[in-house]
Amino acid sequence: MSKIKAITAALSLSVCQLVFASNSWYEVNNYIGTVGKYPVHVSLQTYTFGHYINVKGSYYYDKYRAPIVLYGRETATGLTLCETTSKTNFEKYLSVGEEYDLDACPFRLTYNDAGLSGVWQNDKASLAVNLSSTDVMKKMQIIASEGNIEIPFWGQTADHSFIGIYENSNNGPVINRVNVLDKKRGKVIQTINLPTGNCDFGFYMTAIYQNIETDNDSTVSFHCYSSKADISEEYTFNKKEGKYLQLK
Repeated sequence: MSKIKAITAALSLSVCQLVFASNSWYEVNNYIGTVGKYPVHVSLQTYTFGHYINVKGSYYYDKYRAPIVLYGRETATGLTLCETTSKTNFEKYLSVGEEYDLDACPFRLTYNDAGLSGVWQNDKASLAVNLSSTDVMKKMQIIASEGNIEIPFWGQTADHSFIGIYENSNNGPVINRVNVLDKKRGKVIQTINLPTGNCDFGFYMTAIYQNIETDNDSTVSFHCYSSKADISEEYTFNKKEGKYLQLK
């Protein structure tokens, strides 16, 4: 287990039974829109993750389909969001919870009737951001036009990203499948049906986007809740079959 995974798993273990019972920290809002001229999908989870972060998220440019980690602060009127693809920064700010420079975060967004608007800005560019609200996951209900909400997990490989499909049930939101997306072609190449074995996947990690993490460039871990010991189930890409297979 990587150092990042060990830290985040340890943080989740102490309260995982409470989470599974109430889904209390899985409040998610999805958006579609543009950053500059570039179409994007954005997913944001609001929860007090620590002293410095009360929102985490995942977003990807439609052209590349590679989820990028978001984290930052929500106020009554909007959001300030940092992004990172750095494992070092991920460990410092999201796993350990160190203070970061909020003023350096590129996203500055304001709520409006349609969703969010604002700017993405760094030292070299300033791009207008316009996002329309689409689907919502509340504590015990998903409100979505298609009846489900798609969660772009942070865990990915060079070739594939993983989209969780959360749906309503009599007991609240459930996840029954994960779509494997070929980044280059923009096509779903496989649907992994869940749950698998003793793995009650999708409601384990505090950040919903972290329920899948990458072990290496061909293997991913599905983090699971169990009434006994919490486990991770690993899937690795089989080039011959052209899909991910569960490691026994």
